[in-house]
Amino acid sequence: MKKVLPLLIVFISLLYSEFSFSQSSFSHEAGVTFGMASYQTDFGQRNDFPSANAATMAFGITHYLKFFGSQYSWRSGSSFFSTHFKLKTEFNYMNNKSIRHEVDYNDERMRLMTGTIAMYNIGTNLEFYFFDMEDYSSYYRNDNKLNPFINVGIHYSFYDPDILFDGISLEGQEEPYEELIPKWQEGAIYLEKDATFAASVGAGIRYSISDVDLVLEGRWQHFFSDKVDGLDDISADSASDFNDTMVIVNMGVVYVFGKY
Repeated sequence: MKKVLPLLIVFISLLYSEFSFSQSSFSHEAGVTFGMASYQTDFGQRNDFPSANAATMAFGITHYLKFFGSQYSWRSGSSFFSTHFKLKTEFNYMNNKSIRHEVDYNDERMRLMTGTIAMYNIGTNLEFYFFDMEDYSSYYRNDNKLNPFINVGIHYSFYDPDILFDGISLEGQEEPYEELIPKWQEGAIYLEKDATFAASVGAGIRYSISDVDLVLEGRWQHFFSDKVDGLDDISADSASDFNDTMVIVNMGVVYVFGKY
């Protein structure tokens, strides 16, 4: 709880700042999301999808800021930006306890080496909607209930990795880890809790139902670190030349305030 509380305070502060500056020219939405997050890690081989992808459940809460009011009317005017863009703030939690080498290395030590990643992710995304969003908030809406979108974002991710051998954590043990294969024994494992920035691109679609929208979104997130999974091999035969990444596929339910 002590780890979660500061993150919630940051997230609530972001929401409060958005509400504080929001007047009649702004409106809001709030929602919850759930889905799958797949890490592309240094376990396995990057050209072998099953070995380099570790999937887990992801949960989140979101807030959307729209650049026109909930009581929008044609008399108040609008712009292309205000009716096609939203600013989304989100908080996500993922905890993967089953990262392992999925390919056959013909080495029992590789099979016994596993990992875990717990992550809190806070981010802001600018979303572009292909159809005019005013139709989703006004009485004179059209019959089109689907609205596809794309987004770009910046995130700050708190991560807590661990590496285990035969179910026993290496945290607190001293290098070299002689039970592992040579490339992981020394100078390649980092088990400290840390944080990093990340950039993302994504796409999705919304389906409007009365004052609630259903959202399906896929997003690729690039971390500015190669230590999110606790591994960073710098040897000559390293398979860890790239930073860690993550793919998230989320479904969400979003309540649209003031929709009528």
